Amino acid sequence: MAATVATLGASGAAVAALWFTAQSLQATNDQYALAEQTATTDRFRLATEQLASDQMSIRISGIYLLERLAKDSPRDHPTVFEVIAAFLRTQTNAGNCRSAGFGEQARRAAPADVDAATRVIARRAAESDRDPLDLSGTCLSFGQFADGTLTGARLMNTNLARADLTRAKLTSAIIVDADMGAALLIGADLSRVTGHHANLGNANLGGANLNEASLGGADLKSAWLFDANLANASLYDANLAGARLAGANLTGADLTGADLTGIAYDNRTRWPAEFTPPPSA
Repeated sequence: MAATVATLGASGAAVAALWFTAQSLQATNDQYALAEQTATTDRFRLATEQLASDQMSIRISGIYLLERLAKDSPRDHPTVFEVIAAFLRTQTNAGNCRSAGFGEQARRAAPADVDAATRVIARRAAESDRDPLDLSGTCLSFGQFADGTLTGARLMNTNLARADLTRAKLTSAIIVDADMGAALLIGADLSRVTGHHANLGNANLGGANLNEASLGGADLKSAWLFDANLANASLYDANLAGARLAGANLTGADLTGADLTGIAYDNRTRWPAEFTPPPSA
């Protein structure tokens, strides 16, 4: 009996020791989590303060600090990129693309802080996004978005003239009234975009996917659309004058009222059923 009691006592002590060890580990983990969250908060505060600086180099530092924070703390990724998008909306304005910093002499590249922000957006881990990016009304001409993800992005009245969007993913993006004149969109995915009255004049859309794109009233004058997929696209009242359509697929497209003056195409170009195009230029 005494041996049994001793055994039970030893077992109880062992259980108690395990319980106290577990509690200590939990307390340590809680302290670590609190310290980590405090450090994250401090980094976030520092980055946002840097974004508000009147010095270009400090703003750029803030952008890259936010990028690192999003990588280190995936749960903060959505907030980080909401802040970067807000930074672009406040720092740039589509209506002022030709003003100081965006004038003809300076428009061979975006301002350095804007360039940094667009590159960070382009290479972000888009699968961690919570909502589509809102870059409406911003001046992002010459922006570098090659291979980037802008799926569902709100780009209403955004100036992306001459931007590099090569192979970018713009599926279901809203580009209503956006200026994408002379932009590089080679191999880009613009399927199901909504782009009424968007300017895509002189844009290079070679091999781009515009399947089911809604581009009523859009300006595609002199656009390069060779081998582009425009199947089932809505192009009513669109300006396609001078567009290059060699190898393009327009089966099922709505070309009601579209201006096809001077278009160039070849025997690989596919047209909607019952549609007779004007002679190729």
